[in-house]
Amino acid sequence: MKKILYPTDFSDAAENAFIHALHIADQLGASMITLHAFDKPDISNINLPPVLRDVYDSIDLEVFENYEDEIPILREIAITNGYYHVPMVHVLEEGAPVSAILRTANRNKVDLIVMGATGGGRVEQFFFGTVSGKTLEQAHCPVIVVPQSAAFDGIMDHLGVTTHFTPEDTIMVEGMRKFRDQIGAQMLHIIHIDTSSDSSGPAKLEAFCEQWKGDKKITAHCRPDNDVNDGIDNLIQKHNIDILGVLSERRSWFDEIFQKNRAKELVHHISTPIMVFQKEHLLNSKNHG
Repeated sequence: MKKILYPTDFSDAAENAFIHALHIADQLGASMITLHAFDKPDISNINLPPVLRDVYDSIDLEVFENYEDEIPILREIAITNGYYHVPMVHVLEEGAPVSAILRTANRNKVDLIVMGATGGGRVEQFFFGTVSGKTLEQAHCPVIVVPQSAAFDGIMDHLGVTTHFTPEDTIMVEGMRKFRDQIGAQMLHIIHIDTSSDSSGPAKLEAFCEQWKGDKKITAHCRPDNDVNDGIDNLIQKHNIDILGVLSERRSWFDEIFQKNRAKELVHHISTPIMVFQKEHLLNSKNHG
């Protein structure tokens, strides 16, 4: 991972994510691209008076000037926290936030996206999803979503990853193992929440983890719980997990209404950064690897 994309809307949530992104970039020896997207209304079919047309045309310049004002603030945050040496390029992109993020990520072939958990009302979240929610589903690379309440204590020494024992989970664990070693974390916790009626979870987890029995920096936890989110949150708090790896997949609007996306649910349920791997990307990586 040599290129990290950090989208920002200059909110408190985005600023909190910036600290996490800087630390990860520092540990990986990676460069960062900061991105601010702005979306102008489409007025191509509207006949505006000349004065209003001038106002509309001036939006680009105003946004650019505002972004220029924010760049020194980002640099000051980096310097204050000891990350002045992390290389950064600042990009201003016109377009809807999600499309601008994905376009910038693809164009620059970034390896990781780190962003704050963006909000939106309940109706918006239910029918359309948030910017972070849509990004984590559609990105070509892993996405770390940082809740505003996620406090950074200066070190990321415990990582976690959830599993339902699928082949994609095996690939995801391998990705988290590599990430663990790259950022110098001490331990990777493999987590399974057992909702079965026959309590078969512990045996299945033991069998799943057999392939990593030689890795002394892996430990496994199975917790019986009918509420998966609560069970995960309990283990995160118990083992002081700094980043949790989860699996996501692209979904239609029909799926979004009638089925759950665990990754998007967790982003709004816990106060720990979530590292989301896209199922389609993992499968493509496996097929080409």
